[in-house]
Amino acid sequence: MDFIGIFEIVVLSSFIGSIIVLVLLAIKRVFKNNLNSTFHYYIWMILILKLIIPFGPQSHLIFPNIHKSIYIQPNTNENTQKIQIKSPLKLENGNINYSTLANTIHSQNKSSTNTIVNTFLENSATIEKGLCFLWILGIIFLTGVLVLGYKKLKEIVSASIKDINYSNKKILHDCKNVMNIRSHLKLFYSSQISSPSLCGFIKPKILIPITVADNVSDEEFKYILMHELYHFKNKDILINSLITLLSVIYWFNPLLLYGFQKIRQNCEIHCDYQVISNLNQGENVQYGNTIIRVLGLAQKNKMLIGTTPMVMNNSGIKRRIIMISRYKKPSIKNILLGGIIITIIGGLSITLNTSSIGLCNNSKAAEIHAKASEITTKSNISSMSNDKLLDNIKALQTNKSNPVAPFSADIVIYNSHPDEDYKLASGIKVSELGALINDKLVKEGLNSKFLPCTAPKEYTKSYYNSRDLIKKNVKNYSNTVLLDIHGIVGLSDAEADKSKAKTITFVFAKESPYYKDNFKFANCIVDNIKRASKIQTNTIYFNKGNTYFNQDLSNKSVLIEIGNDFSTEKDIKDCIDTLVLAIKNTQKLSSK
Repeated sequence: MDFIGIFEIVVLSSFIGSIIVLVLLAIKRVFKNNLNSTFHYYIWMILILKLIIPFGPQSHLIFPNIHKSIYIQPNTNENTQKIQIKSPLKLENGNINYSTLANTIHSQNKSSTNTIVNTFLENSATIEKGLCFLWILGIIFLTGVLVLGYKKLKEIVSASIKDINYSNKKILHDCKNVMNIRSHLKLFYSSQISSPSLCGFIKPKILIPITVADNVSDEEFKYILMHELYHFKNKDILINSLITLLSVIYWFNPLLLYGFQKIRQNCEIHCDYQVISNLNQGENVQYGNTIIRVLGLAQKNKMLIGTTPMVMNNSGIKRRIIMISRYKKPSIKNILLGGIIITIIGGLSITLNTSSIGLCNNSKAAEIHAKASEITTKSNISSMSNDKLLDNIKALQTNKSNPVAPFSADIVIYNSHPDEDYKLASGIKVSELGALINDKLVKEGLNSKFLPCTAPKEYTKSYYNSRDLIKKNVKNYSNTVLLDIHGIVGLSDAEADKSKAKTITFVFAKESPYYKDNFKFANCIVDNIKRASKIQTNTIYFNKGNTYFNQDLSNKSVLIEIGNDFSTEKDIKDCIDTLVLAIKNTQKLSSK
C-alpha cells in the first residue's frame, strides 16, 4: 500500500479543510445575527463531506493549473542563484549574517549547487517518510483510544438499570408521539455518566445519570428527553461518529479539530432551538433552567465516545442560555438566505480538491521550489533595515503585570466574563465598563476598587476564576458590595431587543443564601435609577445560575448587564452615568 501517497492526499485534504473552516467561521461571524441555529449547524456539513470526499472536478476558476506553477527546472544558472542584499544584518545577541550566507551561495559553482540540491532532496524525502510514520502512529494510538472508549460505553450500558420508572417511560412515550417518532427507544439509568446522552445506531438508547433522574421534576425530565430525541431524529449520532473518525485521521491539524468542536457546540444549540419550537410560550426559560440544573448535577463533564450528551462541557453555556431565553421563530427570509449561502459555499467547495491542487508529479521539482522559497525569505529578511527588525523583535516582548495585593473597599467592581464585545458600540468594550464605572464612583467620593479578571472564555470557569480572585484579594468580601458587570451581547438580530438598547438588567440566583438581601439591595438601585432618568431596568431570575453568579459571597452582590448589541456608545454612556448616580445614592441611604 502506498502510504506516502495516502499521506500526501490527507495533507492536501487537511489544507483544503482548513480553508473551508476559515471561510465558514468568517461567514458565520458575518451572518451571526441574521441566521438561525439550523444554518449555523448544517453549514458545517460542507466541511464533513469535503473531508470524506476530497476529490472532485478540476476548476480553472479558482486554482488554474497550480500544479504547473510549482514546477521548476532542476538545473539552475548563476542568475537564479544571485541574491541581492541591500544591507547586512547583525543581531546584537546572534551570529547570523545573511549577507555572508548569500555571498557564499553566490560563490558556489554549478556543480556544487546541484550537489547541495540533491542532498536536500534526499533529506526531504526522508523527512516526508518520517512525518508519514508519525501520522500512522497517531492514527494507531487514537484508534486504540476509540476502541477502549466504545468498550467502556458498552460496559456502562450493560451495567445500567433499564426502564424501571413507569412515570419516566410514560413521559418518553408521550414525547415520541408529539415528535412523530415510531422507533423503539429504551431508557437506561447509570451512575457512571454525567450527562443525559443518546447512544446506539441499530438499537438507540437514552442514558440518564441517576443523579439527574432522582433530582429533576417530570417537566424537566420531559425537556431532557425531548433534547435527546431530537438528537435521534437529526441522526446526530451518525454525524458525531463521522466527526470522531475524521478527528483520528486529521489529528495533526488543530484548525480542523477546532472546527469539529464548533460543530458539536452548534449541534447542541440546534437541538435547543428544536425543543423550544415545540414548547408553549414562556417555557423556554424553564428549559434553560433545566440545562443549568443538569450542568449543576453533573459531577464530571466528560463526553463518552459514541454519545451525544446534553451537556458536554461549560464552554458556550452562557450564549446557549441567553439564546434560549431570547428565542424567536426564524423568518422565511432568513431561511431562504441561509439556503442560498449554503448552496453557494457548497458549490464553491467542490472546486477545492486534491486533484486540482495536488502535489506536483515531479516531487523533486516541488522540493527545489520549497528550497528556493526558503532562500528568498532569508533575502527578504536581509533587505529589512536593522532598526525596523529590532523594533519588531522588541514588539514581541511582553511585560508581566504585578499580582493584585489584597485590599479593602466598600465597593468592588469586576468582570467575571470579560470576553464580550458590543456590536454597535465598537468604541466601548464590555471588559472596560467595570474600570470606567469604578473611576466614576471614585470621583464621586466612594471607596470603590476595580478587580481585573483575566478570565477564561469558558462560561463556568470564568465564574470560578472571579470567585477565587475575590476570596483571595478582597478583605471582608462578605460585607462588601460586589458588582459583576456584563453586557447582553452576541445575540442575533432576531434574539436581541432593540427597545432595550438603553436598559440595565439585574440577574439573580434565587437559591443563593443571600438572595433576599441581594434583591433588596438591587431594588434600591433600581428605584434610584427610575427616579433619576428614563433608563429602563429589567430583571432576570435563575434558580441557581452558575455558582450562584457569586451572589453567595456577599449580601450585596449583583450581576448587572448594561445594554445589548443594539446599544450605541451614547446609550452605554447614559446607562453608566445613571448607574453610578444610583449606586452613589443607594450607598448614602445605607450609611444613614
